[in-house]
Amino acid sequence: MTAVVRKLAEVLAIAALAIAAVACGGPEVSEPAGGSGYGGTSGLDSGTSPAPPAELTREQVEERAQAGGSLAFTKLAGLDLSGSNLSGIDLEGVRLDSGSLDGADFSQANLSGASLEESSLKNADLQGANLRGANLRDADLQGADLRGADLENANLFLANLRGARLAGANFTGADLCGLDLSGLDLSGLNLTKARMSEARLSGANLTGAVLRDAVLAQADLRGADLRDADLFLATLRDADLESADLRSADLTRANLRSASLKNADLEGAVLSGAVLENAVVAGTILAN
Repeated sequence: MTAVVRKLAEVLAIAALAIAAVACGGPEVSEPAGGSGYGGTSGLDSGTSPAPPAELTREQVEERAQAGGSLAFTKLAGLDLSGSNLSGIDLEGVRLDSGSLDGADFSQANLSGASLEESSLKNADLQGANLRGANLRDADLQGADLRGADLENANLFLANLRGARLAGANFTGADLCGLDLSGLDLSGLNLTKARMSEARLSGANLTGAVLRDAVLAQADLRGADLRDADLFLATLRDADLESADLRSADLTRANLRSASLKNADLEGAVLSGAVLENAVVAGTILAN
């Protein structure tokens, strides 16, 4: 009976991983034929129909912003607002898909539930912005300032975060599947339940990061610094952790099935209840 229960638990764990992977990129419930298990449409009508024309001109938007007025739920898709000052403005649910927003100031703005799919936000100021549930799919955030921003449950599938400043940002439940985050400073970030399947994190600084219950299946974590990281219940199935620094990391009940831990440093790491079935541990420095 114990063997049956154990087998059932394994099956349920694999099913949970599959569901989590499918959720990447949007709330699709089935994997596309020949797909990788993520990359579906978002809950914000992603790619299903052309964005409606902008309801306001750039001048009207800036006038309303200067007066402190709300732009909530306004349709501004495709508008050029590069360099505009929209700091602290209510932009909840705004439609800014395919917008030119380079260098714009959105600091402390309310962009919760906003759609910025395929928008260019290079070097934009998003410090302290509320981006909860925002659709940033395929957005270009290169060099953007996201320090202290709240991106809980935001969709960042296929987004470009190269050179972005992320200190203090909240990525709880965010979709970061397949993103290239290699070499970035992600230290101390809250990535609880984040979906990061196939993310490229080689050489990334994840010291002290909170990755509780995060999905990092097939992620590239080669040479990543995960010292003191919280990986409780994290899914690292088939992940590449070669030469990663996991000293003093908490891997309690983490799923490391078939992961590569070749030459990884696990000194002082907590591995209580961790699944290491078929994991590659050649040259690994194991926990004391």
